[in-house]
Amino acid sequence: MGFEHVIPTHQGRAAERILFSVMSKKGDKIPSNNHFDTTRANIEYQGAEAVDLVIKEGTNPESTHPFKGDMDIRKLKKFIKENNIAKIPMIMVTITNNSGGGQPVSMENIKAISKVARKHKIPFYIDACRFAENAYFIKIREEDYKDYSIERIVKEMFSYADGCTMSAKKDAIANIGGFLCTNDDVLA
Repeated sequence: MGFEHVIPTHQGRAAERILFSVMSKKGDKIPSNNHFDTTRANIEYQGAEAVDLVIKEGTNPESTHPFKGDMDIRKLKKFIKENNIAKIPMIMVTITNNSGGGQPVSMENIKAISKVARKHKIPFYIDACRFAENAYFIKIREEDYKDYSIERIVKEMFSYADGCTMSAKKDAIANIGGFLCTNDDVLA
């Protein structure tokens, strides 16, 4: 995935627990497209708030939008503007958006989230729960990626982030386990 540090854990929720216990504190707010239930629980355990900013199509079961898991970039920018940036320890995106019915997130959206995060110097982490499935949707639904291999799409997706959490029992990697990846030496 291209990150400097890989920290193995017994499950994905343990990776989340480590990440949020180190990076968040009471009163912080962590935006995402939709936080998964264990992610939300780990954030709230720290006294922080998990904020969902999925696009409006992501809440409409009848919508045929190809990437209903996308984060609303306009809402993200507004959220950052309206909140104390020191209280936003990171931005997350879940790929695919499990709490939103397993809807994919576009590469265009991942790039846009990264651009906003970098502009404001906010770390950007991916909940990589179903990253391979998300890469497949990018391949078949984003014209610019139709000739890319899944591996190339995966590498590009993660190149925009500062780290990720992963439940390894997703996407047929293993029957148990997880990991936390980061480029942050201090966090590692």
